[in-house]
Amino acid sequence: MRKKTIALSMLAPLVASFQSIASSDGFGCVWGTTGCYLTSSPVLDITNDTRDNLLRLVGERKHLALPLQPLPADMTRSREFYFGPHEESFTAAPPTADSTPTTASLNTLLAGMGLNYTPPATSEFGEDEAENRHVSNSAETLSGFVTVLLADNSLSSEQKRALAQARIGLSERPENRQVVESLNFPSDSNAGAFADYLLAISDFYQGHYPAAKRTFTRLQSSQQPWVAETAGYMLMRTALNQSSQHASGEYGEFDVKKIDKNAAAEALSANRAYLAEKPEGLYALSAQGMLRRIYWYLGDWDPLAQLYEQALNQAVDSDGLIALVAENDAKLQSKDRSGDNYFISASEAPLLTFTQALRLMRINPCKQNVPCVDRPFLDGLEPIFSRSGHQPLWQYLNLMQAFRTGDYAAVIEKIKPATALPSQDILLFSEQVLYGDALMAQHQQEAARQHWSRLLRLSQDAEQQQFLQARLAAVLVQDNQTAQIFMPDSQVTSLRYRSLVLKTRAAPALLRQQAKAGPNDEERTIALHTLLITDLTEGRYADWLQDKNLIRAIAHPVEAEAFDDVQLSHFNWSGEQAATGYSCPRLEEVVTRLSQRSGDGHALNCLGEFFRTTAVTVSLWKESGGNGALDGVVKDDRPRGQPDRQHYYRQVILDNHAEPEDKSYALYRAVMCYGPSGYNGCGGDEVSKTQRKRWFSQLKSDYPGSLWAKKLKYYW
Repeated sequence: MRKKTIALSMLAPLVASFQSIASSDGFGCVWGTTGCYLTSSPVLDITNDTRDNLLRLVGERKHLALPLQPLPADMTRSREFYFGPHEESFTAAPPTADSTPTTASLNTLLAGMGLNYTPPATSEFGEDEAENRHVSNSAETLSGFVTVLLADNSLSSEQKRALAQARIGLSERPENRQVVESLNFPSDSNAGAFADYLLAISDFYQGHYPAAKRTFTRLQSSQQPWVAETAGYMLMRTALNQSSQHASGEYGEFDVKKIDKNAAAEALSANRAYLAEKPEGLYALSAQGMLRRIYWYLGDWDPLAQLYEQALNQAVDSDGLIALVAENDAKLQSKDRSGDNYFISASEAPLLTFTQALRLMRINPCKQNVPCVDRPFLDGLEPIFSRSGHQPLWQYLNLMQAFRTGDYAAVIEKIKPATALPSQDILLFSEQVLYGDALMAQHQQEAARQHWSRLLRLSQDAEQQQFLQARLAAVLVQDNQTAQIFMPDSQVTSLRYRSLVLKTRAAPALLRQQAKAGPNDEERTIALHTLLITDLTEGRYADWLQDKNLIRAIAHPVEAEAFDDVQLSHFNWSGEQAATGYSCPRLEEVVTRLSQRSGDGHALNCLGEFFRTTAVTVSLWKESGGNGALDGVVKDDRPRGQPDRQHYYRQVILDNHAEPEDKSYALYRAVMCYGPSGYNGCGGDEVSKTQRKRWFSQLKSDYPGSLWAKKLKYYW
């Protein structure tokens, strides 16, 4: 078996195209949504989704639960665990939280005034607007307003009721403004201030920003404390919404490049003014959060990165952290995907700088107009990490750079094999993986085997263990020690990895061994199915007749949908499924005849019928992908167990002693291999259209009265 050089996570094919520098390839469920698991392996890797790298790094430090795929109850009987998109795991995000409790509490407040609130069934505004200026037009904010009214002793009962009723009526429809305008309170009273506030809010909701700004500016000096503070906060929101009023693309999508930068700058000034006056105010948290949007609108990336870094470090729960990572990626780290310049680094954002450097390392070789990660580039980043106490992250970037440039000796020299492996230390684990990958890249298979085996004994984390099992299996396959994977004391226990190796690299004797004495019915079924298919495709007909008896040794051959690729019942083929007009016996008789004479024309055609009607093959669909280096070492340009019906037909066509019935059918089927698409659907090498024409002509001229000559109208 030929050797294969291993690059980290099979790096080469992933960095071949410019498109690969995106945070992710966009397959599977929407990142961060409920039920969508992390797709990347549990290391800090340049081929990982950048969001996964950042989420793992921060989540570990804060001891937060991450959306990791659940482990099957028994890994020896399941092939479902792998590192990649899991579309079948996606569940729709839960519906928006029911507003009934808020509405109920609001109506409790309103009951004393003789009022009632019913939430509107729909909004006349689109989703984007609902998430923009209308986001505050809710039962929750209405409840807050009513609470303030009730607490203001300067208001009469009639004033409170009138103001509350006006606020209830304040919605998306312009005609409701008339209710607010009908209020007639003294301008120097608190009631007048509340009424003016409602007029400004009405202007705000209707997108009349200059009018709203004038009123909010005047209300900042109001004697009513809540009105004065809220007006100051709303000046920021008014300017911010005004800045995006015309930021729409050709198809109505939001386009940050069309932001009114002057209005956004005005929002920044209002934000700073509010926080300076009310650092612990009612809206302080909201204002601080709004800063990220403001800096995004302004394209001021350094302070935006600093804010994201601060927010990441202040995250207190998993949901909040996931949402923050997704926001950061869309607005900052992957902004180049929307045509902007690349984010490279920020002086006060070491975590973002680190994960972005890993992302940029995917570009190899360097490309024009794209940041090139090399030694000077990394040296320029060093102060960011040393000032913040994150020097180990910078050192890891240098190790990764050495690996990606082929300096495996430097990686091996600078990393010391671990003697202990904490359950949560992704940086240490990533270094150990890099060390093992460097050994594999240097073809130090025995040293790599010992390293992966030692890490498996040290690891306390189930996800790490699955990752390491794949690496151990890869080095054993690479070193032609496939049988070691199936020894009784093997550390490779995952059925997914064992199945992949059985289907691609196990010799007939090893398949036979596992079919007889595998650890469970699942593995025995996979081994026997693979053995029986390859017996047929490789012409071991006498062996097939003996091996088929092993079906009886499997107590309960698996029949679940998860194992529909290895159904042993296929081998009970009766022959009745063959094409109408061409008779075939049961499969066992077909193979018996081939074991006696491998060139038997009728038997070859019927073997072709078996493969055509059952579509049986050694399929890797259930195991391939998400297995790290193992996927690379088992890859083959000509995978085994793939039927070549065309080869059977050609044998019959060239056989001068073949019966007319068999030769005419072989000619028919040989041409039909390419119908109607023109592509070969029978396996084997494609033949020229000229050859297909000759087959067609031969069928028509030599067997003009046959069923198959009459049936075949074209060649492709």
